[in-house]
Amino acid sequence: MWDKTGEFMGQSERTKHGGAALSAEKSLVWEAEAKRILKAELARRGLTYKALAARLEAVGVRDEERAIANRISRGKFQFTFFLQCMRAMGVEHVDVRDRSRES
Repeated sequence: MWDKTGEFMGQSERTKHGGAALSAEKSLVWEAEAKRILKAELARRGLTYKALAARLEAVGVRDEERAIANRISRGKFQFTFFLQCMRAMGVEHVDVRDRSRES
């Protein structure tokens, strides 16, 4: 990333200047949230990983059931994969409210 003067900023400088670098702990929290949302949508629709794989293939995304299960289980996946899954499941709206603040 380049700063306003045209100088390259490393990860630590980006963090100081409002960049998107996250600590490992914070990253795990976001990964867990993405995983929770995706798994909740699967459960809400009563879909298995095998069914999700078939639906993904129907929208042009070929992936093995086991690979999908592993990716979701780890919680490490790109936003494009998340969008593909949501589209394949027919999800129109995703609730991203912070549930940790609810009592």
